[in-house]
This record gives sequence, structure tokens and C-alpha cells, in this order.
Amino acid sequence: MMDALLSKLLPGARGQKSTILELVSEQGAFNAYPGPVAVLDYAGRLLATNQEADNLKDELHLGDLVAMDGAVKDAILAAKPTNIPIAYDHLDGETDQTDHRTFELQILPVEAENLIIVISRNTAFESAFRSALAESRQRYKDLVEVCGDFCWETDSDGQFVFVSPTGALGYTADELVGSSSETFLDAANAAASLFRAKSHVSEIDIWFRAANADLACLEVSARPVHDSSGVYRGARGICRNVTAVRDREQQLARIQVHENLIAHIIQTIRDEIEPSAMLEAAARIITQAVDAKGCTILRIDHDGNHVEAAAFGQNAPDNLTVVSLLTQANPDAQPLQVNRDGLALLMATTSCQQKDNGALVLWRDEEEGAWEVDARVVTDDVAVHMGVALQQISYQLELETLSRTDPLTGLLNRRAFSGELETRVRRAAETGAHGALIYIDLDNFKPVNDILGHQKGDDALIAVSEMLTHATRPGDLIARLGGDEFALWLDRTDEGAAAVRAKEMLEASCCLEPYSGDPARPLGISIGIAVHSPGFDETVDGLTSRADDAMYEVKHNGKASYALAPAATQHKEQALST
Repeated sequence: MMDALLSKLLPGARGQKSTILELVSEQGAFNAYPGPVAVLDYAGRLLATNQEADNLKDELHLGDLVAMDGAVKDAILAAKPTNIPIAYDHLDGETDQTDHRTFELQILPVEAENLIIVISRNTAFESAFRSALAESRQRYKDLVEVCGDFCWETDSDGQFVFVSPTGALGYTADELVGSSSETFLDAANAAASLFRAKSHVSEIDIWFRAANADLACLEVSARPVHDSSGVYRGARGICRNVTAVRDREQQLARIQVHENLIAHIIQTIRDEIEPSAMLEAAARIITQAVDAKGCTILRIDHDGNHVEAAAFGQNAPDNLTVVSLLTQANPDAQPLQVNRDGLALLMATTSCQQKDNGALVLWRDEEEGAWEVDARVVTDDVAVHMGVALQQISYQLELETLSRTDPLTGLLNRRAFSGELETRVRRAAETGAHGALIYIDLDNFKPVNDILGHQKGDDALIAVSEMLTHATRPGDLIARLGGDEFALWLDRTDEGAAAVRAKEMLEASCCLEPYSGDPARPLGISIGIAVHSPGFDETVDGLTSRADDAMYEVKHNGKASYALAPAATQHKEQALST
């Protein structure tokens, strides 16, 4: 290879001792080579260069092993023939402009003279040519893509006079030529047809009916055509079928809206602390999201009944009707669409851990037509999240119930009763109504536990709670304060009504006799009553103290009876005198 190269560069020089160094040093035949040539020894020291290499030795760092390109240095020190591409930025001192240069270095060791010849070939032109060719190919590709659907030209009446030979959208060119462009457009597009453009337009979407009767979205660029005298003669342009692109964009937009809605609902649920406020906010947002008239969220309670947890909007459907429809529906056909009583219903069952726990119900006027796909998708997805939310609310309500109720009887515990009593007494004072606080203590309860056992004692306490529940109204408060002590608050009850209610409870307490531990000491109740009268600024503590004193008065006077506490002012005077 070396002999062949030397034969090209230096005809007749083959085999002559020191010919290479002499010729390079004397600026001989090596200057005929159009690229840089340098001679180095095996240690990488620069011995000679031709004129081209002398101009580039600083950029190529020839002879400077420290600054030299790593690949070039390795090839020189290894004294192995190789080709190495190299590039660098060259600063023109005269113009202060930097240009990018690329070379291919050929490393040629000459063992006979312990020399290494470095011959360089400028590849900048080839690189630029390849880049230009690649760019032209890309431009051609872009042009083909732009014109890939069809080009057209219309006359002044909007009739096609030319269409790309391949036709378009399932039509042949002959089927389009001679036809009015407006016959292929919907009414909105036909009114301002781009096929009769009076000015330059670029990349405007229109809907064009294809040969299969489907509407295709075309991106149109057009410009008017005038004759030499400036008279309008029609228009010409190009169309791209962007139906698939627009469908994807719309789908992505719907997905984004859908995800934003779900995120908003979830965030709202998280932000609200109270379960009722949480569900009401969710019902409002869902209604607005699917353009409904209203939304109802149903929850299944402990007894398996659907109860309304939240609602938004007016003219809601009957819950019993909704539950009946959901029960009869195919569980796989969710959400369910039904027209009933002038309403178009959209319903979905909610569940958590594969267990139904409620329902999501949306409605609007039947005349508005069937629900759109987006509304059905949103309802189905929201129902999944609402199922989790309802389960969390159920857990919260259970915890609240456990914290407020007596675990044995299910009645309010002392803490919950005290809080509710504060509210009831304050309401009675504001409205000027009477109210009665009743304290009840069991008579002879200790023998029940001592003789019959604690299980019998628990049964007796449950029997007392059931008796008190039957003897009171739904709005009254009943509590087990602890042990064998119970308390009641009766709204709108004066002394006379409270006495009547106490007598009824004493009569009903005969149901406790079977739980007695000793027939000589039957299980019964002692009742103390304190009536809150309007116009008296009495605290809850004062009211409680009066009821408690009245109950212990009965205990000290033979039990199994009731006593009315003196009025608040009398009680205060007695307390001062003692």
C-alpha cells in the first residue's frame, strides 16, 4: 500500500534512501498533493510537512502528543496503518469567522526509515454534499406529504376544473371534475367555501363528504386565480386529509378534560371534612360536568336500604324507582340509561371491594335526547371513585357512632348526650319552649350481677334501653350514662307532661321483673325530673344537678317512683339556705 501511494505522489522515488524527508523538506512533489502531508518519527515528533500541513499543524497539533487527538496519537505510537476521521473549528483571522472543518487522516508507517507519514483528505465538501442531499430528500418528503392527498383548481363558480389524477377520498378525478365543490360540503362550510377563495388562506379545516358518505376533515391551503386583466377566475390549492389527526386530538382533549374532572372531584372529596359537604360538592360538580339537571348520590346503610346521601338540582326521580331499575338491570350494562316520568336517567351502581354500597343517579329532561358517550364514560368512572368515597364515609360514620354510643345498648354515651343536651337546652331557651331532663337509676341492680351473673345484668340493661326507646318519641334523646344510670331529654315537655311520661315508664318497668336477682328485691327504676322553663337563665350543670337530686330523693324514699325537682329559682334558694 505504501509503495502504491508513493508511486502516485513521487514517481521514480520508490526505494530511494531519505527520499521522503528530502522531498518534503525541499517542497517537492508532495506539494502536488491537494491535502496536508506530514512526516513524524515513531516517537510522534514532527520532522517535516508540506505547505498544506504547515498551515494546519496548529489545528491538528502535529508533533504535540499532549494536545493531539487521542485516536491519532494512539495510531502514531502504535505505528499501525489506519484511517481516522477528525473535525475541528477553524477561526479565520482575517474575517473573524469560524467554520467547521472535517478531515480523514491516513496513518502510514514506513518501517524502512522508521518514519510515519500522515496524509489528510478534506472531507468537508462530501459532508456538506451529503447533508444537502439529506435535506433535499426531507424537503421532497414534506412536499409529497403536503400534496399527498390532492391538488385542485376551481372556476369562478366553484366547480372543479382540475383534480390530482389519483382523485381523492374515494372519488376518481373524473368524478370530481365538473362537479360543484359545494355539493361535497356541509351547510356551514358551503356558505364560505374555501374552494372559491378570494384571498390567500393557509391550513384551514373544512368537512368534506367522502365517497362512502362519511365526513372527512380536510386541511385546505388555497389562493385565488386571476387572469391578466385581474378578473377573478377561480381558485387553486391543496388538501390534506387530517381526519385521523383531528380525531386523535379530540380524543386526547376529551381524555384531558376527563382526567381533570376526575382529579377535581377527588380533590373536592379530599378537601371537604364533613361527609355531607363532601358528597354535596361531588354531586354539584358531576352535574355540571355532564350538563345534567341534577345528581343524587345514594348510600346503602347497615340495614341494606338505599338512603339519600347527597343531592343537587331539582325534580329528582323517586329513589324507590331508581333502586328498582338498578335491581332489575344487567350489572354488566353500566351505566344504565332509562327514560322515566319525563326524565332521561343515567344511573351507575357504586361499589368497593366487590360489594355494592350505593348508586350515582343523573337526570335531565327526556326531550334532550340520549346521553352522550362522554357523559356515560364520566359517570362510569366517577362511580368507581364514589364507591371508594362512600366506603370511607361509612367507616367515618361507624367511627363516629362508636365514639358517641354505648356499645352494649346502642344508646348515646355520656359524652355525646352532654353535647346534645347543651344544644337542646340552648334551643329551648331561644324558642321559649319547655323541656324535661329525666335521670333514671335502676333499683336493686347489684343482686342481678351478684346472683345471676354479669350476662344476665347485661340482658337487663338491654331490656331497659328497649323499654325507654318505646316510651319516648323519635326526636327525644336517650343515653346510658354508665353502669345502671340512664338519662332522657324530652323536647317541648312541661312538668305535667313529664309526670305523665314518668308514670308510663314506671308501669312499663314491670318488664324488668324477670331479670331480678332476688324476688324480695325486684329490679325496678327510680326517676328524677328537672324541667327547663322559659325565661330562666339556667345552665346545663344546674339542670343536671336538679334532676340528679330529684332521682336520689326517690332512692332515699323507697325507690320505684318519680320526683319532680323544684323550679330553678326554688332550687337556687334551697342551695343557698343549706
